[in-house]
Amino acid sequence: MAEILSVGPNLSPGIFVPLPDAPRRPLPLDGVKVSAGFPSPAADYEDARLDINDYLVRNPVSTFFFAVQGDSMQGAEIFDGDILVVDRSIRARHGQIVVAFINGERLVKRLHRCGGRVALVAENPGYPALEIQDGMELVVWGVVVGKFKRFAA
Repeated sequence: MAEILSVGPNLSPGIFVPLPDAPRRPLPLDGVKVSAGFPSPAADYEDARLDINDYLVRNPVSTFFFAVQGDSMQGAEIFDGDILVVDRSIRARHGQIVVAFINGERLVKRLHRCGGRVALVAENPGYPALEIQDGMELVVWGVVVGKFKRFAA
């Protein structure tokens, strides 16, 4: 059976580490939801403030940001260029999207565990599942808890 390891952070290009004492910048958050259908009347005032750190970063010392390259996870709404929020303190479970290393190669896939077998599954039918075989080294590095996407410059 393949060995699932958990190791310390292996920082390399493409990994962003949040500063532990970064200044907080709460952003306005309106209590009225935005309609994706027909417009609805909305209040013209700010109900609350949203701090992205509070919303997506639950464990600052174990949270990292990864830029996505490729289209294998498009069915999970993860696209090329997105920035993933990855928490290393969460124990990965079946069905979660994880950042993992297979023989040293970093991937983002859905973790599949069934009957003692482990596989990393893409969310694009053009990519086959990667079943972990004896002799392969799998390191489940962290669990994806969110993402950022920029629509316009």
